Amino acid sequence: MGKRSLLAVLVLACVVLLAACESRNSGNDEESKYYIYYIDKDETKVVRESYEPKATDTEELIAEFVEALNKDPKNYAYRKAKLDSVVLKDYTYDGGGQLILNFETSYYDIEGIEEILTRAAIVKNFCQIEGVDYVEFYVAGQPLRDKNEKPIGMMTAENFIDNTGGETKYKQNAEMTLFFANESGKKLVESNVIVTYNGTIPMEQLIIEQLIEGPVKDAKYPTYPTIPSGTKLLKVTVKEGICYVDFNEKFLNKRDGITDEVAIYSVVNSLVETSTINKVQIKINGELLKTYGESTNLDKMFERNLDIVETTQ
Repeated sequence: MGKRSLLAVLVLACVVLLAACESRNSGNDEESKYYIYYIDKDETKVVRESYEPKATDTEELIAEFVEALNKDPKNYAYRKAKLDSVVLKDYTYDGGGQLILNFETSYYDIEGIEEILTRAAIVKNFCQIEGVDYVEFYVAGQPLRDKNEKPIGMMTAENFIDNTGGETKYKQNAEMTLFFANESGKKLVESNVIVTYNGTIPMEQLIIEQLIEGPVKDAKYPTYPTIPSGTKLLKVTVKEGICYVDFNEKFLNKRDGITDEVAIYSVVNSLVETSTINKVQIKINGELLKTYGESTNLDKMFERNLDIVETTQ
């Protein structure tokens, strides 16, 4: 065999050997792959970093992942899913697939999108452990409840779906009371609806979006839209019981046949139905306007108005 032929054989053998080693190592990585899930610092999505645990059995892995919740991520663009101010008091694993995490009342300091992302990251952390099928959150010994005071219940990793954009969505149902116009446009009619949504948006945002979308058909109590066509919600926040709603200028184009009060209190009464809101302030493009429609003052805090609600009984 010539030198060139021998060299070619040696090179080919090295390539085959290297490929075999890479394939074997790749297989091992896939078999032992774990992640720690975090939240990006913009609080828009759940992110993750590779993690190699020391433990092997289920209970030891749970204990190790509990400790890992307190570890800072390597990526400076991420933050821990559980803030230091949120204290995990204890946890219970029943051996049958259910893990209960019991937080102190500081858990209620997080809300809205941040709370959903926190829950998503923590559930994903533990559900990758073989033997953990469900995770349930408790606060001060009581099941965690949503804004409608309904228990969140047991969650799985499948409850939080990662789409191609990397955002985390949590499908859930929300029961809400909305107020739309009656046929005359001079009164409001109460409408109870159940909406399925992704859970990553605050309840107040969901309420406004449903008002903008308009009423569902109800043969028993027909209702009519109150929000002008083209209206967009620019921002909505809640602070100390006050909901600040910012619409674009289209909100000023009041619908025909709808009184000023019906348009405004459709928003106000619907929002105040939630347990966290007592008053509402409405802005247009970030500014307080003195008047709305013909002569209604808009630069004030609005409270619930039941006198404008039509009785349906």
